[in-house]
Amino acid sequence: MNHRGDFIDKEGFMRGKRILIATSLATVLACVCLTLVLVSPVIGQDAKKLYGDRCALCHGSGGDGKGVIMQTAPFDAEFWKKSDDAAIAKVIVEGKGRMPAIALSPEEAKAVIEYMKSSFKK
Repeated sequence: MNHRGDFIDKEGFMRGKRILIATSLATVLACVCLTLVLVSPVIGQDAKKLYGDRCALCHGSGGDGKGVIMQTAPFDAEFWKKSDDAAIAKVIVEGKGRMPAIALSPEEAKAVIEYMKSSFKK
């Protein structure tokens, strides 16, 4: 009888261990999903709004350089030839020449660059 009891205890222990592992994995997965939702890069309308609020005043709503505050070089073929995403992000967050640094997170800067590429790159 003791052997059967030992087997049941081991079986119960193993079942409990599997449940604990499954619960832990489910918790980690839920945390990852929640993090992706809450901290994911701004996309779509948010990136368009960021560009409109923080960039269009100088660069123009169409990326043509015809801003309300000042005129800048357009986001034309030449701009895209000489600029990669990392260089654009650096200028956005650090500033360069007449362009001041813009307080954006790396995710926001990336989203704005993706918006610019999808809207202005030809």
